[in-house]
Amino acid sequence: MSILIQEMPVKFPNALRKVKSNWVRNQLVRRIRDKWKRDKLHLPLTPEHYELYEIIHLAYWRKLKDFPNLIDCRDFNDKIQWLKLFDQRSEIIQCADKVSVRDFVRERVGEDYLVKMYQVHRQFSDIDFESLPKSFVIKANHDSGSVILVRDKDDFDYGAAKETIDSALAQDYGCNGGEWAYRYIRPRVLVEEFIEPESTSPPADYKFYCIDGSVRFVHYIYDRGENTKEQTVGRDGHDLATELYPSFVLGTDFVRPPVWDKMIDVAESLGQGFKCVRVDLFCATGQLYVGEMTFWPMSGHYLGEGQKKIGKYLDFDRSTFKPFLLPDLNKM
Repeated sequence: MSILIQEMPVKFPNALRKVKSNWVRNQLVRRIRDKWKRDKLHLPLTPEHYELYEIIHLAYWRKLKDFPNLIDCRDFNDKIQWLKLFDQRSEIIQCADKVSVRDFVRERVGEDYLVKMYQVHRQFSDIDFESLPKSFVIKANHDSGSVILVRDKDDFDYGAAKETIDSALAQDYGCNGGEWAYRYIRPRVLVEEFIEPESTSPPADYKFYCIDGSVRFVHYIYDRGENTKEQTVGRDGHDLATELYPSFVLGTDFVRPPVWDKMIDVAESLGQGFKCVRVDLFCATGQLYVGEMTFWPMSGHYLGEGQKKIGKYLDFDRSTFKPFLLPDLNKM
């Protein structure tokens, strides 16, 4: 599997620049160093881990005003931070890239589960709009949320789209939260097929959380818009009655789709070999598609009580650790 690594070694920026108060900054540095000393007694931390360790703790504090418990993980959020530090592998970079993940999907489950790709470029201005159909989707390959839905190419704001994508391509996505893999993806813009452009809302998302290649639960998101709804359901489809996004409405409308068993098969095939990965799938026009693969949902910064309840399903083995990968990647 080929992995695109940036030409120059990558270093994370000084995360403390985000902290404005000198007093707070000094207190955080002291507290993180004290915690580092304690954690080293129980975890395979090396000096090379420290920069990422500091970034993870600062981001956690900024979002949740707390530090993660890495020794005895309490919930969903803590376990995601553990994964960032102790489950690093090069395939995560490939699968986090919306372009190169296609090779992974193709190899594991086949071409049929991929949305048609029209173009891939290093910059927005290289897109050949003349050769594109009436409707299409433009995305950045290395972040979350930089998506432009074009229903009619003769009636869309080219300037606004260019500004959005250019800004996304220039961004060091994920660096402030310790999502290290995104720093090793070469930013590109991709153009793909618009599935069901006549629909006023996107198809429902089925986010399958896989542990060691086995689906533990599914985060179902539907009616996206002003009244977006969510449900968490078990592998068999029973309602777990637990929210993950407090801003969404907790729904009750989930019904197992006819392709549910096929969804399970696809998600588990893609999840094989990973301690923990979220595989996003959706159905449209009678076809099942792979959306993306995510290793650190919400960067492990979920608000609310739901993530504490749902965290028990992330029951991966925390007694085994992978070597710290970043120094090797920086040499490539």
